[in-house]
Amino acid sequence: MVIERNASPVASGEGTELRGHFGRTLREARQKAGLTQAALAALAGLTQQYVAKIEAGQINPTLATMAAVARVLHLDVGDMLRLADPSTE
Repeated sequence: MVIERNASPVASGEGTELRGHFGRTLREARQKAGLTQAALAALAGLTQQYVAKIEAGQINPTLATMAAVARVLHLDVGDMLRLADPSTE
C-alpha cells in the first residue's frame, strides 16, 4: 500500500531552509545507498513524487515519514536531522 503522507506546502519563513537541507541530506543518503527515488519510495511506503518533493524542499515531511526513509537507508533520523541542520555547519 502506497501512502502519500500529509504534506504542507513550502511557505516562506522559518523552516524553509531546514526543509531544503533535509532534502539534500536525503538525496545524498539515497544516492549513496544506490537507490532511485522510486525504490526508496516503494520501500518506505511513499510515492516517488512525494520523495521528489521532500528532496526538493517543497514539503515538510512528518516525523513518521522521516523515520520511514531513515529506516530504509539504515540511518538514524536524529543523525539525518543533525546533518541537515544549517546551524551546525
